[in-house]
Amino acid sequence: MAYARRVLHLLDAMAAEVRGAELGRTAGPLRIVAFRSAALHLLPEPLQRLRERHPGIDARVKVVREVGAGTAGEVLAGRADVGIGTFGPTSPIPAGLVGDVLREEPYAFVHPAGHPEPRSLPLVDWVENCGSYTRRWWGEQDWIPRATVETEDDGAVLSMVSAGHGMAITPELSLTGAPLSVEITDLGPDRPFRSIGYVTTPELAGTAPVRALIRELRQLKA
Repeated sequence: MAYARRVLHLLDAMAAEVRGAELGRTAGPLRIVAFRSAALHLLPEPLQRLRERHPGIDARVKVVREVGAGTAGEVLAGRADVGIGTFGPTSPIPAGLVGDVLREEPYAFVHPAGHPEPRSLPLVDWVENCGSYTRRWWGEQDWIPRATVETEDDGAVLSMVSAGHGMAITPELSLTGAPLSVEITDLGPDRPFRSIGYVTTPELAGTAPVRALIRELRQLKA
């Protein structure tokens, strides 16, 4: 079923590309999936450039939780053309997909500003946070307790910490626009990192809309 869905969409994409070529422009549908903080803070600029340069591309974004099959699973299932997810050395791109790393970001310790003993606070966490890229480091830190507050996403984590309900260990992207009521502390030279990248299928990688988006995404590496 997934393969048939991918083939049918590829045929639609190729037909749209032919129609666009006849008009002298890049055109066609472009389905993008991304996890929440990437959709909020990473995608807007590349998408703006894409729409300015290629108004014939109909780009649509869906937010997908980066757990289980995650964004890569949506691409493999034929429900998306490009996935923005956590891919890198410790979270390899799944078989059957191609892609690249766009950026690596460190984790940081975030806690209520001015708190005298922030490490004594309860841990606030969310299910997408601790993947294979942080699990070993996490287990070596005897000062980090088990999470006593678990929220739906990283935005809720930041809100809880801001209100003084706990501390958290979060990646850099999740701290974009953090309020002054929270303090961000570097975890030192051994701090964990996560890699963010894109994936697509080999056949879709050759289509004009996907190529155009990848060109814009790669500017994030500069």
